[in-house]
Formats: sequence, C-alpha cells, structure tokens
Amino acid sequence: YKGLEMKEFVSWNVIDEAVTDIAFNIKNTNKDFKGVYGIPRGGLILAVMLSHKLDLPLIMSKDELDESSIIIDDIADTGKTLLDFTEYESYVVTIHEHEQSLIKPDYSVLDKGDKWIVYPWETEDSEEIQDYLK
Repeated sequence: YKGLEMKEFVSWNVIDEAVTDIAFNIKNTNKDFKGVYGIPRGGLILAVMLSHKLDLPLIMSKDELDESSIIIDDIADTGKTLLDFTEYESYVVTIHEHEQSLIKPDYSVLDKGDKWIVYPWETEDSEEIQDYLK
C-alpha cells in the first residue's frame, strides 16, 4: 500500500478516551452549556458521544448555535472548516489539531503532526487528500 506509513489509524478506544477527556475539560470550564453540535461529517458521531457523556441535547441546526454551544469536529487541520463557525462564539473542541490550523480550537486532545489520520468511521483506503481539495 503506497503511503500506508503516512497514515495513522485511530481506534474506537482512542476516540472514546479522547471524548471522555473533552468532557472532563468542558466540565472544568464551569460554563453552562446548552447543547453539542457536530460539524458534518467528522464531528457528527463525536457530537452524539459527547452529548451522552455530558447529558446535553444534540444541536441539529447551525441556527441554534451561540456562546452556550459546544461545537465538535474530528480535526483542526487547515482550520478552513472551523472558519465557518467563528461567528457563533461557541466553545470549539477537536480530537486532533495541526499546529498550522488557521483556527485554534478552545480545546483539543491530540497533536496531528504530519500523518494522515484515518478515523474508525472512515474507510481504510481513504485517500491522503480531502474530498473538497480534489
């Protein structure tokens, strides 16, 4: 497999530990959050997991976002996706963060480094380029 050494396959256990870590961080902010929104696609599964851990409702529409919302995504890589969410002044969290991301999440668990991250909900043969960059 060409490029396999550049990929890091993330297990469900790592995801669960990371979401638990995020939940503890959010509780330690002592802020009163009203719900969790997951950025499609990578953040959707994470939002469901986090909403269960925090016993908060899942926010289904961007129209409901404000400073009392948590926005979660799998990764802050270039940061371009997160740019679309800065206007809501929500608390932004990610599993991975790349040091060159344009937007820094309020909290992230893991440093992306230069590897291509493959999450358990993605296919193992995922290309090392985002769909929108093709």
